[in-house]
Amino acid sequence: MAGHSIIDEPVVKADFETLQRLYDEHDAIFLLMDTRESRWLPSLMGKAAGKIVMDAALGFDSFVVMRHGVKNLQSPGQELGCYFCNDVVAPADSLSDRTLDQQCTVTRPGIAAIASALLVEIFVSLLQHPQGASAPAQVKLSEAHGEHPLGIVPHQIRGYLADFHNVVIQGRSYDCCSACSDKVVNAYNTRGWEFVKRALNEKSYVEELSGLAEVNAASVIVVRLLSAKYKQVQRAADRAMAEMEFDDEDALEGDEEVELI
Repeated sequence: MAGHSIIDEPVVKADFETLQRLYDEHDAIFLLMDTRESRWLPSLMGKAAGKIVMDAALGFDSFVVMRHGVKNLQSPGQELGCYFCNDVVAPADSLSDRTLDQQCTVTRPGIAAIASALLVEIFVSLLQHPQGASAPAQVKLSEAHGEHPLGIVPHQIRGYLADFHNVVIQGRSYDCCSACSDKVVNAYNTRGWEFVKRALNEKSYVEELSGLAEVNAASVIVVRLLSAKYKQVQRAADRAMAEMEFDDEDALEGDEEVELI
């Protein structure tokens, strides 16, 4: 998993090769893990292989179910994102030095069944769509869905059991995504196991390769510039306030010299 260094390379490499074979033998992959880092490599492998990847993640009273986008050569700007496309950092170790309740997701009793059922329904709708895995994502039934008898094919459904409310949304692929960006996928296709080994052993490698490290560095610079600008504005405001207070004192002194009749 991402964020977990390799201890026994022959064993991990054999597991990776087994996973590769399973991807070659199947048309769809369901990701039902409990940690972010465990989803990273399967998400990457699914994008590289052009497979249908279905993902479900649970919180205590919330969930997200989604289909990962596949390569869209005709309309790259319309390519759907994956589970990691909204992240600004690469997945890291979320298990070490954590208590059991922090390592495992404690959920309401029915949330797993609800999320699983919705994920299967998205999958079935996707299979029946003329464009298959490349089916466009709609968020409302009022949007045109052609001759598809099952209605829309959502990209993501986010559910909230606190108020029993679901939200259908869509998100575009991020060109700096740690799992599905072209830079990461091309490195995986070119180097295979050597890429995976380096990604697992070197904490910052994926962030540097994907461009997330550069994005974060740029954001730090922007924050510093804004902070410096704020300090300049604050100093100017303080000076203006001091001058206003000084003028008020002058006005009071002038008022004292006036005799009332």
